[in-house]
Amino acid sequence: MHRSTCSAAMGNAPSMRWFWRRLQVMSPAEIAHRIGQALRNRLPGAQRWPSADGAEVHSVRDSRFLTAAEPQLFRLPMEMDAAASARLLAGKLPCFGRWVLAGTGMFWHSDPHSGAAWPRSGRIDYRPGNPHGDVRVVWEINRLQHLVGLACAGADDPVQRERARELIEAQLLDWWQANPPGQGVNYLSAMEEALRLVSLLHAFDLVRGGPGDPLRAVLAEIVVGHAWHIERHLSLYSSAGNHTVAEAVGLLYAGLLFPECAAAARWQRTASQLLATEAARQVLPDGGGLEQATGYLLFITDLMGLAQALLKHLGKPPVPPLDAAVARARDFLNALAAGPEDLPRIGDSDDGWALSPWLRLSWRNSPPAARQQTFRQAGLTVASFSGHDRLLFLHNPLGMPPSFGHGHADALSVLFTLDGVDLFVDPGTGQYGGDPAQRRYFRGSRAHNTATVDDADQARQLSAFMWGGPYRSTLELAESSPDQLLLLARHDAWQSAGISHWRAVSYRRGRYLAIQDWLIGQAAAPVRVRWHLGCPLVQDADVLSLAVSEHRALPLVMSGGEVRLHLGTRQPLAGWRSPRYGEVVPCHTIEVTLPGKPDRRLLTVVCLDAARADPGSVQADFSKVEVLVSGSSS
Repeated sequence: MHRSTCSAAMGNAPSMRWFWRRLQVMSPAEIAHRIGQALRNRLPGAQRWPSADGAEVHSVRDSRFLTAAEPQLFRLPMEMDAAASARLLAGKLPCFGRWVLAGTGMFWHSDPHSGAAWPRSGRIDYRPGNPHGDVRVVWEINRLQHLVGLACAGADDPVQRERARELIEAQLLDWWQANPPGQGVNYLSAMEEALRLVSLLHAFDLVRGGPGDPLRAVLAEIVVGHAWHIERHLSLYSSAGNHTVAEAVGLLYAGLLFPECAAAARWQRTASQLLATEAARQVLPDGGGLEQATGYLLFITDLMGLAQALLKHLGKPPVPPLDAAVARARDFLNALAAGPEDLPRIGDSDDGWALSPWLRLSWRNSPPAARQQTFRQAGLTVASFSGHDRLLFLHNPLGMPPSFGHGHADALSVLFTLDGVDLFVDPGTGQYGGDPAQRRYFRGSRAHNTATVDDADQARQLSAFMWGGPYRSTLELAESSPDQLLLLARHDAWQSAGISHWRAVSYRRGRYLAIQDWLIGQAAAPVRVRWHLGCPLVQDADVLSLAVSEHRALPLVMSGGEVRLHLGTRQPLAGWRSPRYGEVVPCHTIEVTLPGKPDRRLLTVVCLDAARADPGSVQADFSKVEVLVSGSSS
């Protein structure tokens, strides 16, 4: 039995500067809500977790879900290879690209990569810049999502099923012993509790034991305690985002699967209302994500898909806004990629999963196809002529107001993939905690394929998850044919500096990708355009080429500025990319400084047929957009 006060749940005391900035984005209703919440938390016994001997825990322990001999949940669409199954059955778990052996005790309070340990009690400083490290890493292993994969790995063989059952039982009992309710880093986030709750219910359902199953008592306490804490710490008002969706799904599972519990109807009602509201808000009319982060869009789409599947499986009434949001988000994701491993990394991504990295709930498994599609609300155009190429042009807003926390300052960025090789790449996220300078770099404009004025960001970074001064992007022209795509967009981020940035993109099938930048204005500050490469850069005298393969290089032609190359520069940070969360590697980066004149132009051309593109043909492509740009600046 575990009972304690929730001494750590509120995390560290924020700095006064951070607190003031948060207040500035809060509505009066939110301020009143948070004051009331703080006062309630100070009442005698308010932080005491539900007792293991209480009626709610007893009702859950004796519930149909925990006592039934047959599975009670729907079948999960999983795709796992034999190597992953073998590692899981060997007692290992995945953590940001590495496999680590599951330990005991302090393992659940330690960073498996660095070995750094987190406090097990007291108030814990977990915000960026804390002395312990990146909390996201220790949270990853404590979502216990590997247990779902482990249960699936043993599903088709009696011997392996028993092995999976033994590992799940041993690891969960050890986790529970090492994590008394409310104590330590694993109770700092309601979202983490919700993800863990859903994981454990699916894992148990796949390997459920007999009447004496020791997991029943543990799960009963976890379900009631986690749901109780989630309900009291929902991410609402200006904090509403992907956390809110996860928390609502956790409450929905608890409410629907344990109707014997007195709080179940309330949990279900709260969850359904939140999911209806947040699904309609967070998934834009065209299917893009309000947060402007593709990884988080997949995250919430899978979470909402799990909720949708659970409601259907149990014969409950559908939630129409939820169903509509799932459908349009899946359409958007499948227009961008063929699967999660192929999804462009736009905006923040912490490589988190709704349930498992092997879940394929939102994908149609269709082969890559030719398409040209503009998503105006999301601010993105995707194009492919063959299915083996992909062009993305971002004419997007900054992110989810009022804090825009997971958006990057990447307006007018271009990403380009050919034959599975990323030529122009988004450098990714880096990490959230640890190095604040690295966090600022990866979300800033200098780490994207766009222009900067005086090396500044297109918006002001107020904290690790807050932006100020959001810009507006506008798609001015979009024309397509079977052999060409022509786009023109602009943004107003540099308006205060006296500069207007326009970018046109001309993509001709099998011939070239041409990008024309105009940075118009009298400002004397240095103007630079950067291209981050996901492939090797070949330099022969003054000729640059992009190496698609060992025997194929595409000429890259630029005119209008002075070229400088970076590869893993530390002072200042330049030439880095993050292929997955927490991993940072050098990448070839081309930096072009434009001359200090009012009418600055840069032409960038990737020659797809390994021959230089005809300058006259390229300029002819931009004659129509030249009129629009000139007319706006006259």
